[in-house]
Amino acid sequence: MHFFVKYFLMFLFFSSAGWLIESLYCSIGPMISGKVKKFKFINRGFLTGPMTPIYGVSCMVMAATLLPFKHNIVAIFVLGLVVCDIVEYVTSFVMEKLFNARWWDYTGYFLNIKGRICFRNSIIWGALSVVFIKGIYPGVNWVFDQLLDAITWEGIIALTFLLLGVFLVDLGRTVVASLSIHDLILKAKGFRNAVYSAGDKLKTSGDELLTELQENYVEDLRSSIAHMAGWQRYRVKRMVETYPQLRGIFSRTREEIMEVADISSLLGKLQFLRMDLETFFSQEKNEMY
Repeated sequence: MHFFVKYFLMFLFFSSAGWLIESLYCSIGPMISGKVKKFKFINRGFLTGPMTPIYGVSCMVMAATLLPFKHNIVAIFVLGLVVCDIVEYVTSFVMEKLFNARWWDYTGYFLNIKGRICFRNSIIWGALSVVFIKGIYPGVNWVFDQLLDAITWEGIIALTFLLLGVFLVDLGRTVVASLSIHDLILKAKGFRNAVYSAGDKLKTSGDELLTELQENYVEDLRSSIAHMAGWQRYRVKRMVETYPQLRGIFSRTREEIMEVADISSLLGKLQFLRMDLETFFSQEKNEMY
C-alpha cells in the first residue's frame, strides 16, 4: 500500500512539474523570439488544476521500465526514447479519437509519424530519460521517502484520498467539457453536410429546407451551445484558449457552409451558426456573431 501511495503522489508531482515547465516555456518563448514584448503566462494544462497528466504518466512509465538499466546510459537513452514516443503517440491518438482535435501536431517536422511524434522530440525524450533516471528520479524518490516517513499513516491516507478526489473530479469535469466540444463539432459538421447536400435546391425550396434544417439540426446545436455556456463555460473557454486548433475547426466549418451558393438568407435566420468562439466566450453576446 505504501508503494502505491508513494507512486501516486509522485505521479501528481511530476504532472505538476511538467505543467509548470511547459507553461513557462510557452510563455517565455514568444518573448525571446520577439513575437511579444510583455510576459503573459500561458496555461498549457489540459485540466483546470496545475497538472498535465501525460508528464506524470511518462515519468512513472520510465521509472518502471528504465530503472533496471540505470547503470547503462545507452540503454536508458534508447529505451527512454521508445517508451516516451509510445506514450506520446498513444495519447495523441486517443485524445484525437475522443475529442476530434489534436492537442499537438508535428506535421512538417523531420521524420514525424502522422504528426504525433517526430525525430527531434524523440532525441529530446531520450536525453531527458537519462537525466531523469540518473539525476531527477533518485532525488525525488528520496524526498518522498523522507516525507512519508515523517507523516503518520493516517495522515498519508487522508492526504492521498483528498488529492485523488480532487484529481478525479477535475479530470471528470474536463473530460465532460471536452466531449461537449466534440459533440458540438460533430453537430456543426453535420449541419454543413446537410447544407452541402441541399445545394441548388436552396434556390427553389429555401423555405422547406429551412424548416427541415431548423427541425433536424438547429435546435440540437442550440442545445449543445447552451450546455457549453452554462456550468462548463470556464473549462471550455480555457481549452479553446489553450488549444486554438479547436477554434480553427469551427472557423473552417463556418467558411465551408458559407461557400454554398445562395444561402445568405438562410444564414441570416440562423445567425448563431456564423460562429466565432471568441465572441461567444466573451459573454458580451448570447449568440455567436
